[in-house]
Amino acid sequence: MSRRQRGSEEHARAGSRSVQHRVVNSVFYVVPEGEGTEYDYFDWLDKDYGRRGDFRIRMPPARVRRNGLSPSRVVDHACHQAHEPDITQIWGLFDHDGRTEIDQICLRQKPDRVRVALSHPSFELWLLLHFQDFTPAAQHGKNELIIDKLRNAHQAFANYGRPNKRIDRPRFAALMEDGGIRNAVHRARRLSRHFTRETPSQRDPSTEVYLLIEALGVVAPPS
Repeated sequence: MSRRQRGSEEHARAGSRSVQHRVVNSVFYVVPEGEGTEYDYFDWLDKDYGRRGDFRIRMPPARVRRNGLSPSRVVDHACHQAHEPDITQIWGLFDHDGRTEIDQICLRQKPDRVRVALSHPSFELWLLLHFQDFTPAAQHGKNELIIDKLRNAHQAFANYGRPNKRIDRPRFAALMEDGGIRNAVHRARRLSRHFTRETPSQRDPSTEVYLLIEALGVVAPPS
C-alpha cells in the first residue's frame, strides 16, 4: 500500500471518529422509509454540514432499517424515540408511492418533537429539485418521469435506478454543485405554495424534505 493510500485511509478513519464523538447543540433523529438512498444522503449531509451547522444527524441502526420501513412503521419508530432527552427533533421521511393510507399516517397524533416529511411521489423528487424546477402539473403519482429527468439532469445520475440508487460521494457532490441544496429548498417551497388546502395525498408533486433542511439550519427559512 502506498504512503498516499495509507494517509487517505487514516484521514477517513479520523474523520469518522470526529463525526462520532463531536459535541453539538442539536441532535436530529431522522427515520427514512428506505434503507439506502435517504440514509446515504443524510449521512453525507451530516459529514459535510453538521460541524459548521452545529448539528448531528442520527438514524436507525441496520437492524431497524433492514428491508425498509412502511410509512406507519416510520412514524412508530419516530414516536418511540421521543422519550430520548438528548434529541432535539425527530423526523420521519416517507413517500406517497400510491399508498392509500398516507393521509391517516400524516395526520396521526404525534409527540411535540416528532415531525413527518412526505414526498409525493418519492424522495427522487427532492433529488431532482437540486438540479431543476419541476412544474406543479399533476403527473398522477408516477415516479418514472422524475427518475428519467434525474438521469438526464447530471452525468453522476445517468445510471440511477434499481439496483443503483445509492448516493455515493460523486453523486452527493453533484447535488451540492452551484448551490444545489439551496435551490432545492427554494424550488420545493414554491411547489408547496400550489397546495394550500389539499390533503397530503393530493399534493402531487411535492416534497416536504425542505422543512427538515431548514430545521437543520443548512438553508435559512424565509424571514
